[in-house]
Amino acid sequence: MAECLFWYEMTWPEIARAAADGAILVVPSGSVEQHGHRLPAGTDTLISEGIARRFMDTLPERRLLMAPPLRYTIAKLNSAYTGTVNLSGTTLIAFCRDIFAEFLRQGFRKILIVNGHMESVAFITEGAELALEEYGAKDAPGEPKVVLVNWWEFVTEKLIDALFGDRWPGWEAEHAALTETSLMLHLWPNLVREAPAGGTSYQHLSYKILPWPAKTRPESGSYADPTGATGDIGRRLLEPIVDGLKQVVKTEF
Repeated sequence: MAECLFWYEMTWPEIARAAADGAILVVPSGSVEQHGHRLPAGTDTLISEGIARRFMDTLPERRLLMAPPLRYTIAKLNSAYTGTVNLSGTTLIAFCRDIFAEFLRQGFRKILIVNGHMESVAFITEGAELALEEYGAKDAPGEPKVVLVNWWEFVTEKLIDALFGDRWPGWEAEHAALTETSLMLHLWPNLVREAPAGGTSYQHLSYKILPWPAKTRPESGSYADPTGATGDIGRRLLEPIVDGLKQVVKTEF
């Protein structure tokens, strides 16, 4: 098994040695956001952390250290539901700039963000870029590098069709639905509730209205029916995600 190190559990000399040894810093990223009647508000963060843990276990030849997850981010689409906690976009950019600048200051030069929440990507990326600019990082060998990956980008349409067939609602409706529920059932089964999914109908618009009107929000908070999600499906989804992350490490670090 790989030497899976967790920032919260380490002393400062241990963290310093990991940085000096060129450890890859793995940063799970998610949200604090409602996920319907079955899944907890920490679903996006829990999935990214669970994926990171499994992926780290598969690389015994590499030194990997998991940073505390980026939990509080931005999830304005779900602000109307209790349980969602937002930062503003400008705050999230500044927060990520400070966090990644701290990682760079302490000597970490290889940073891999395992992301589980789409709405935050642009803000996290901007914050990381500002931190790299502060440390004068260039696109050159040996220079600090930050790589951000979204777990769903490793899931092919072929696999989705094999797993879900006609039940697949499309990625735009995959919030508290089939893939997230399946991954949670595999990674954190004790946190998935046995409860009716509730109403999932809403009006999908090709444009945005601010403030977000009630007609664009499903009653339950699930944007598609999660019925049919299983832990075994979650396992099958996880396999290409872990393989994809391993390839990213091989290619970029």
